Amino acid sequence: MIVDEINRANLSNILGPIFYLFEYQMDEDGEAPEIKISPKMSINKLPNNFYMIGTMNTADRSLAVVDFALRRRFAWYEMLPSSIENENFFAEDFEKFHNIFYWYAESNELTLQPGQGYFLAQDEKAFLQRVDYELFPLIKEYLQEQLLISAKEEFNDYFLNRINKPLFE
Repeated sequence: MIVDEINRANLSNILGPIFYLFEYQMDEDGEAPEIKISPKMSINKLPNNFYMIGTMNTADRSLAVVDFALRRRFAWYEMLPSSIENENFFAEDFEKFHNIFYWYAESNELTLQPGQGYFLAQDEKAFLQRVDYELFPLIKEYLQEQLLISAKEEFNDYFLNRINKPLFE
């Protein structure tokens, strides 16, 4: 089962009562209480071949309480954006952003790095529109929130070179 943006999902609607079987306190020997999942069926453990993958954008901290509840029940693997092989992927621009984040971001800011989707476009014109209308406002908002302040000159140089637009006057 894959749940995209798991921290935004209503897990009781998705998983129903089996959510309780994810609790770390439950006994692996099947001694957990029975959970009724339908009028004629109850279970007390999840099948061994049941896997669940939940994605979560950790840049959105408005759901932190939900995030903590999920973190108590599941193992976590952090995946930062990385370059991909695709003819529509603007790898040089991605690497520029990646390097800025690598060199200037505080540890809590690393999760703010824009993902690969920002660097996919059908052609140069479409990509520059994405830079102007998606990446530029995103980075500008980060800076207004006092995030990535040490990288403001590097971001400013990037936007001046790519779309001839300064981040600040």
